[in-house]
Amino acid sequence: MLRKVIVDKSLRCVIVFPDSTFPFVGATYIYNHWHNRTINCHWHPEFVFGYVLSGPIDYYINDTHIRLQTGDFVFANSNMLHTSRSPKPRSDAAMFVFNFAASLFSENLGGLLYKKYFHPILSSSIEGFTIPAENPLGQEIRDLTMEIYALAPSAFGYELEGLKCASQVWMAVLRYMEENKDALLYRVGGTLRTERMKEILSYIHRNYKEKIIVDDIAKHVNISRSECFRCFKRFMNKRPNEYINEYRLSKAAVLLKDTEKSITDICTECGFVSASYFTKVFKELYAMTPLQFRTMK
Repeated sequence: MLRKVIVDKSLRCVIVFPDSTFPFVGATYIYNHWHNRTINCHWHPEFVFGYVLSGPIDYYINDTHIRLQTGDFVFANSNMLHTSRSPKPRSDAAMFVFNFAASLFSENLGGLLYKKYFHPILSSSIEGFTIPAENPLGQEIRDLTMEIYALAPSAFGYELEGLKCASQVWMAVLRYMEENKDALLYRVGGTLRTERMKEILSYIHRNYKEKIIVDDIAKHVNISRSECFRCFKRFMNKRPNEYINEYRLSKAAVLLKDTEKSITDICTECGFVSASYFTKVFKELYAMTPLQFRTMK
């Protein structure tokens, strides 16, 4: 079954660490293994560090779109909405991502390490940054990231090696941000846009089984219809109806694989009023009919 980030209605993803007392984890994302070749939109308190093993990859931090290529590095600050996708079907796009929380180094919010090295970033308007592969200033960060990529979680001393590398990465990241302030991504207008988009997507996720029109969404978050379209363009690079259809189809794909429900019932349950339209858009997205998808090994 194609993978999907599990989020709650606010789009928060709870990262499951192998040990909750050691909030550090890495994973390799192969985009063809993910639904719609997309790491769906989510946020979490942990920092995000990513290294593109094979591109291109379209990456979004809040409403900023970045086209990443092989060898590029990306950092996203805590609590930022982020999503990424492979723009090319049947590509070998892949990214190594690791996450850690500030509590890896300092559980005491009043402690020296937290106040000096983490709170200034967490409380800032910095969304993140990217380092192109050809930029020599980022080579240290990329090299350290690849050291983490090579660590084996089952090996003796993994936690100590991970802590050492994470500490070095964070120090390098702090130095990079201090020396390259003009290259950083900053929030514009505070957190209003991000919180508004979270609420828009939460509304769709709660109500996808029902009829949803753009006017309903705009009314719910108290914005104009045109601003609703702008929000989707900025954050998702899609029109609202495109996102709604893709979300409904992702729910339908799960039901096709995991239940014995009829295709007609699944169509209705996922908010489609016409079986023929459901089949048409499903085939456009998955390059096969719902029945073919269900019987696919």
